[in-house]
Amino acid sequence: MSGDDQAEADGDDELSTHEEGAAPPATFEFMVHTLFTQALMALGRIPNPITKKSVKNLPTARHFIAMLSMLEEKTKGNIDRDERRLLDEAQHQLRILIVQETGSDPKKR
Repeated sequence: MSGDDQAEADGDDELSTHEEGAAPPATFEFMVHTLFTQALMALGRIPNPITKKSVKNLPTARHFIAMLSMLEEKTKGNIDRDERRLLDEAQHQLRILIVQETGSDPKKR
């Protein structure tokens, strides 16, 4: 492949990641938001986008909270201030919601 052909192919790859319907970039922030959203769905706070129904599943909510806690532990010292703040805020909000639902701290289970 010539240099021009390679540059064109590289450009095509870059465009394909930004096309409508393409997956969002794989970032720390996206991962935290994904786990947070899944926990909100499991707490019945937002409807499932497929079924359009809100269903509570507390064991699943606890699982996603635990996933965020594990992510916090595994990334300790390796994330910037904004990422740390995002992770802390997501966990804080979810812990408040689970306490409201169950009357107990999810860290103690």
